[in-house]
Amino acid sequence: MEKTILHRTTIGVVGIIFVVAVVLGVFKGEVISQQDSGKAQAADQGGLLFKNKGCAQCHVTDSDQNGIGPGLKGLFTKKGNLVSGRPVTEKNVRDQIKTPSKNMPPFANRLNKDELDQLLVYLTTL
Repeated sequence: MEKTILHRTTIGVVGIIFVVAVVLGVFKGEVISQQDSGKAQAADQGGLLFKNKGCAQCHVTDSDQNGIGPGLKGLFTKKGNLVSGRPVTEKNVRDQIKTPSKNMPPFANRLNKDELDQLLVYLTTL
């Protein structure tokens, strides 16, 4: 009789663990889905900013070839450095946009923090 009680308790505990794992997995998936959705929305907004703030006048996004400014395709996957000579990192790209090292006009006063964040998310998708 004790084996039956122990067996039922074990099945009950395993069942509860399974249900909790499933619920947490679904919740985690929902959280990830919301994060992906938020990131996609930021990238969309960043793409609009790229166009509307004049970035596209000098930079192309579908090539890494230089035009007036450097081509930005694969910016964050490139080996090498920015025009400034600094490595490609989010911080260095952010700094380059705000206070450029070469002929690019500064955007520190043209983009607020949220817009700069959205633009960086967009640049990571190229």
